[in-house]
Amino acid sequence: MSEVKTTISLPTGLARQIQEQIQAGWFPDMNSLVVEALRRYLETHRDELMERFIREDVEWGLQGDD
Repeated sequence: MSEVKTTISLPTGLARQIQEQIQAGWFPDMNSLVVEALRRYLETHRDELMERFIREDVEWGLQGDD
């Protein structure tokens, strides 16, 4: 599996919660938690995201430059 590396900035409180989950043994490291969180978010919001992007594209197309 290929990977893309990136850097993110987290609010302090969120980073603290992530560390608590890691220390509790729920995830081996921050990368694993973030990947799982993003995967779950995209799976559960796929329809909502697609609809929003389609609406934005349609609105952009209707504006036109004529």
